[in-house]
Amino acid sequence: MSAPTVSVIIPVGGVDDDLFAQLDALAAQTYDRPWELVLSMNQPGQARDLRISEHALHPLATLVMVDSSAIRSAAHARNSGATAATAPMLAFCDADDICEPTWLSEITAAMADHDAVGGHLDEERLSPPGQEKWRPPATPGDCPSFLGHRYPVSANMAVTRSAFDAVDGFPEGFTRCEDIAFGWALESAGINLGFAERAVVHYRHRPGLWTMIRQHHFYGIGMSEVLIRQGLPTSDDGASPPSVFQANSQRVTQRSFIHILRRGAIASGRLRGLVQERLRRS
Repeated sequence: MSAPTVSVIIPVGGVDDDLFAQLDALAAQTYDRPWELVLSMNQPGQARDLRISEHALHPLATLVMVDSSAIRSAAHARNSGATAATAPMLAFCDADDICEPTWLSEITAAMADHDAVGGHLDEERLSPPGQEKWRPPATPGDCPSFLGHRYPVSANMAVTRSAFDAVDGFPEGFTRCEDIAFGWALESAGINLGFAERAVVHYRHRPGLWTMIRQHHFYGIGMSEVLIRQGLPTSDDGASPPSVFQANSQRVTQRSFIHILRRGAIASGRLRGLVQERLRRS
């Protein structure tokens, strides 16, 4: 088989039914060129799991399994997978989501005009019933943005190897929001980011109100970490940096008590992150 044209990198936190559903979805891709599937196993012993190595692959794909369990972190797992990857283009998705059969074809096609692209996250197919309007859309017809600066969601994105290396991959050590930091690093480096609307991944939200509140609290911590450690992308407009508590403008389809709880969880996380960063630096 010829050298792979793209490496698909998946951080794996657990070998379960969701992972095998994603592997089945990748085996059904319409992509017609050689490619590489890199599974970055983020728990000890996973890299030796025979159920994965014996699972059916796409006919043009080769499997690479990487042991990234030394540091339990999705960012570390993605970076370890990228280090092992051999293709000039890197695509990222997650183990608990499901890629549309045309996903790899569409996201690589979008890379013809960009050095990095984010894809569309469909939040309906795998959404827990009744939770469809709890959050703003993850990809509101474009890559999402934080404080006016766009970034690709790590669950559905692609980037050239040269661009990935230019920003040193995903920053490690953040509580959450590594994809925001990654996107801002791309912008600071002058690397153009596109949106591949037809590259669809079905995104899985975890069920339960408390689960969402806790998740968004950690997002808030990550937002403060990104703002304090990295700051906004470099700019020549002379604008003053925003407050660490500046609200992010997000479109919501329906305002409700749950919406208020979610925003409050983010705000409390941003406060906690600010305090933790000040204590860390003192």
